[in-house]
Amino acid sequence: MNDVYVIAEAGVNHNGSWETSFEMIEVAKNAGADCIKFQAFDAEELVTKDAPKADYQQILKKESQYGMLKKLELSKEDFRKISNKCKLLKIDLLVTPFSEKWVKILCELGVKGFKISSGSINFLDLLTEVGKTGLPVILSTGMSTMEEIRRAINVLEKNGCGPLTLLHCVSLYPVPFEKINLFAMHALKEEFGFPVGFSDHSEILISDRVASLAVAAGAEVIERHFTLDRRMQGPDHKSSVNPCELGRYINAIRKVQIACGKKQKEISKEELKMKLVVRGSLVAKDDIKAGQIIFKSMLAEKRPGTGISPMEAHNIIGRQAIVNIKADDILKYEYFMEK
Repeated sequence: MNDVYVIAEAGVNHNGSWETSFEMIEVAKNAGADCIKFQAFDAEELVTKDAPKADYQQILKKESQYGMLKKLELSKEDFRKISNKCKLLKIDLLVTPFSEKWVKILCELGVKGFKISSGSINFLDLLTEVGKTGLPVILSTGMSTMEEIRRAINVLEKNGCGPLTLLHCVSLYPVPFEKINLFAMHALKEEFGFPVGFSDHSEILISDRVASLAVAAGAEVIERHFTLDRRMQGPDHKSSVNPCELGRYINAIRKVQIACGKKQKEISKEELKMKLVVRGSLVAKDDIKAGQIIFKSMLAEKRPGTGISPMEAHNIIGRQAIVNIKADDILKYEYFMEK
């Protein structure tokens, strides 16, 4: 089993500041994330001036969605700094672009792959442009039917995209426990055959357990929003884990992955020692004299497992003893004539 790839989702929790982005990169690295992800957009290109906000964004009552997003933009120069910082700290940078323009800009900056948000799964021009880059793509599937996912995959593949990964996602903030539906990853895997993962929007108090369950259910990628401080102003801070929680979250993923092991049944070295103690061997039920023919009634099965396995009794029955054997002696093949 390959290591689960953990994406620390900065999203827009930088509040439009590259300095805050730098702090978040350091937090993600220190927490053990493989990758940090940002979002690249221009509010002007993404939403109409009167587009409504999602329910969870209503905490910012005085702003329209456009006004909210305008404050959360990062510039090309900001992303150049972010990219250099990620290279310096040796943490992967993943970006969700929201327009063809940003796909081109990010390619110029040398990104190694793209994430498509659940909300962009029907953006034909965006999918086409991302596909043309030939880079790996992680496609989030919140709010999507299988047919919508299939159509998005078809556009990406038709235009030459690199390796695809599908993330099961429930686009609620937070997701009620009963709606998480981790086995949807199995459905995605069976239907499309790509690696699968989980974009985690579960409640913060149970997020460690949900991440652990996702790993056990087969997630190869896990994404989680984080923030420097949930008291900060912005749409996503309150549903994001803080730095300490991010560290615990990733630690839980790593531990569960170790516990899951690999798809192979093996006996550990420690078990081999235990096996000799608790497995059974064939022993003499009573004294056996040299020259006697062995019958099943003369054998018993007892611990330890250092002798002939009871499963091999048929190889002993019918043989002639060539030595005297005392009751309770563990039997060995050399005590008997060859058949």
